[in-house]
Amino acid sequence: MIHLEIISSPDINILTDFQFWQNEVYLGRTSGTIHIKDDNIRESHAMIEVVASDLIIHPQKGVESYLIDGKRSTSIRKIAIGQIITIGTTTFKVLKFEETQINSKKKILDEKLSKLLETNSIRLIVIEKLAHLMK
Repeated sequence: MIHLEIISSPDINILTDFQFWQNEVYLGRTSGTIHIKDDNIRESHAMIEVVASDLIIHPQKGVESYLIDGKRSTSIRKIAIGQIITIGTTTFKVLKFEETQINSKKKILDEKLSKLLETNSIRLIVIEKLAHLMK
């Protein structure tokens, strides 16, 4: 989960806070998770990623620099809650983050099937017949 607040931007439509239940958020002018109408931002400008207990910002290809608390940075960096990040002329604050557990579709289906097996559900008979028909 990544929770950000856009503090200032030429794009007044995004001056709000955003909460994403994923481990990666892309910021850019025309592509990404958040689209920002800022002429000083590239199409794909930065990616913010939760890795275990760290939040990391990755400038994308062609991005020369960005600011962390007013200090220029040119590479991948760890960022913390409360820090102010500026990309182009858009500024945002990190409010909160934590790693989101991602379950694959296969794992989710396996868990559901296990529950059906444990309860001897009538649904299991239907699933077995459908599986037999699909062979």
